[in-house]
Parts: sequence; structure tokens; C-alpha cells
Amino acid sequence: MNSRPAYSQVAAAYAQAAGARATWLVRARNAFEVIAKTGMVGAHDRLVVYGDTVLDRCLDVHPWQNVSVVDELTCDAFVQAGFMPHAEEAERARLVPEGSPASYAHPAGMAADRLFWLVPSVGGPQLRTADLRAFSRAAQEAGALLIVDNTLMTVYGCHPLMQGAHICIENLDAMVDASLKESVVAVSVARSLARRGRRHLADPRAEDAHRLLSFGFGSPDVVEPQSAPAGEDLTAIDAALDSLAVRMQPRFDGANAIASYLSCHAAVGCVRYPALATHPDHLLAPTVLEHGFGPAVSFCLRGAPAESMRAQATRFTALFEEARVASAESFAAASTGEFVVSDAPASAFGKTRRTRIVPTADSKTCCLRLYMGAEHPLSIVDSLDQALRLFCNPPEP
Repeated sequence: MNSRPAYSQVAAAYAQAAGARATWLVRARNAFEVIAKTGMVGAHDRLVVYGDTVLDRCLDVHPWQNVSVVDELTCDAFVQAGFMPHAEEAERARLVPEGSPASYAHPAGMAADRLFWLVPSVGGPQLRTADLRAFSRAAQEAGALLIVDNTLMTVYGCHPLMQGAHICIENLDAMVDASLKESVVAVSVARSLARRGRRHLADPRAEDAHRLLSFGFGSPDVVEPQSAPAGEDLTAIDAALDSLAVRMQPRFDGANAIASYLSCHAAVGCVRYPALATHPDHLLAPTVLEHGFGPAVSFCLRGAPAESMRAQATRFTALFEEARVASAESFAAASTGEFVVSDAPASAFGKTRRTRIVPTADSKTCCLRLYMGAEHPLSIVDSLDQALRLFCNPPEP
């Protein structure tokens, strides 16, 4: 019987994969809950986030903080949203003098009103890709601490810390096939000292981020912090890290194939996937992402004008689930080709994660988002074809 891995061993393995100085594994649901647990965003600080769909989740854990929401994943939008009017800035300077201990872990001489940017590596209903290197330069000029939510791409598909981010946050539920007892988030911090040729460049913001996380979760050298996940979850995370490439690469490739299929279907209005030439970030994505363009595809349907977009999404999702269950069993025995689900036994990961389609929270467009699972992509294409046929030509009652 294999012994359970130690917390420090799993955290160090993730930190190495992410190129991080240190990683904390925290029991939390999302990036907003992690930020709230650290206490890094104080009452006089400003947090800028992308997308109105995340505002409710943010306000649940930050009801009293100054949160700004931007609709565009651009540096200019974040800079303008983080700008503080002179009157408000003067009032805060009066109430919170420079160098006061009103906020957490700020160095002497720095005002307590901090600026935080929470940027997704890939996010929004349109699956926009953030230019992380440009965000890093803009954050340095604006004096902001750059936090990147890398949940969708996972540590296999993107390395934000290597592109200038100070903190990288990833919910591990999508990376781990086994069902975790509690949601676990990996919080990684960048190295504060980087080497450029013969020069060593220090980043005080990265050092500040390390100090903030250490205050919130304890020193990364601690054997097992209080916020650490359970032993069974650590075992599942450790197994997922060992098999990350062999499981994630087929999903990236499968999503690419499915996006190409959907872009040619007459019943599909638009498809958003960074690999497609029609995506606004088609040229940027290869410079930010690795090993492909991710496991998720967003698309919209061409339905009857009398039917609401939400009703269309609900009806199509039900049709897809029925078609997927019916075709999965018949396709599994005859499946051949270059797409390999995994070379490791299923018992190493628990239950295999299946492909699913969920409507996005954007009520205006109501895009559907497909998350590629471990099935063969041709099986998913067959299910999509059946669902789209029934969606366009529903049977007579």
C-alpha cells in the first residue's frame, strides 16, 4: 500500500511545474476566496477584475472593498479602472499616512492604498487571451501587483509567473480527475530575483507578494499549514501532477478538433477558440499559451427567433447529454487513432472527467462553453452532430 505524499512534497512539485518560488495549496473555491483568506486587499486598497460575470462572486467575499470591473482584457482598461481621482486620493492620504501599518506587509515609505490587478490567462465568454508580458510592464508602471487566474489553462498550458505575473492562482478541480473532498486552489508566487545575462534584476513587487502570502498562509517551509487539503486530496493532486502531460495534451488537441468542426457547422453562429483565425487573439495566443490553446471552446447557436437564448442553451445542453451517453459506449470499443486518453491506469486518478457543456453567465449572448474531457474527440463530434440535428429539426410531439 502506497503511503500518502507529504504536503511539502506536493507543494514543491507544483512550484517546480509552475516555475514558482513557492506554492501554497489552500482549501478554497476560487481566486476571490483565496484573496480574502490572505487579507492582502485591505479596506483602503483597490482591486481591478475582468468581466462582469465575476462581480457577484467577488462581492460575496469582498463586500466592503473598492472593486472595479473592466469589460476589456487590455492594459489600458485596467490602468484607467485603477486610477484614483485626486479628491479621493487626497482623502485617503489624509486618513492613512505614508508608511502607516494600515495595510498588510507594506514596506516603509509606501502608502497603504495598494492596487491589485486580477487577470485571467484566458477568460470571458469569448475566451480572450491576456497579453501577460504587456500586463506585467503596465503593472510595474502603475504600481500594481499582478495576480493571474490560470484555472482554465492549468499549469500545463500556461506559465504566468514566467511572463511577469507576481501571483498565480489555479483551482485544481479541473486539473485533477479524481473528485476532491474540498475545492483546492494552488497559490504560487514569483521569484523576486531574476537573472538577465550577467545582471540580476530584483522585483520588489514579487518580494512583497511573497510576504503577503506568508502572512496569510504561513511560511512555505511549514510542514503542513492549517489551510492545507486533506490527505486523500493530496494523493489525488500528486497523481495528477505526475500524469499531467499525458492527460491534458489529448484534451487540448481534442478541443482544437472540435472547434474546427463547430466553425464549419451551419447551425453554429460563432465559435471562439484561440487557434481559429477568426479569434481576436489568434496571433497573440501562441506567445502566451503552451502545448496548444486549452481544453475549452465557446460557441453560440442559431436558433428560432421566438426562443430565448437561455432556452436554446438549455435545450441544446440536454440534447448533447443524451447523445453523448448514447454514443460513448458504442464508440469506445471501435475507437482508434492518434488521440490517446491516458497510458496510466484509471485507478491512479479516480473517475475520469467527462466532456461537458455549460452556458456562460453572459445573459446577452448566452454562449455555450464545451470543456473537453477524456473521451475521443470523434465521439464528441458525433454527439454534437446528433444534438445539432435534433436542435435544428426537433421531432414532432
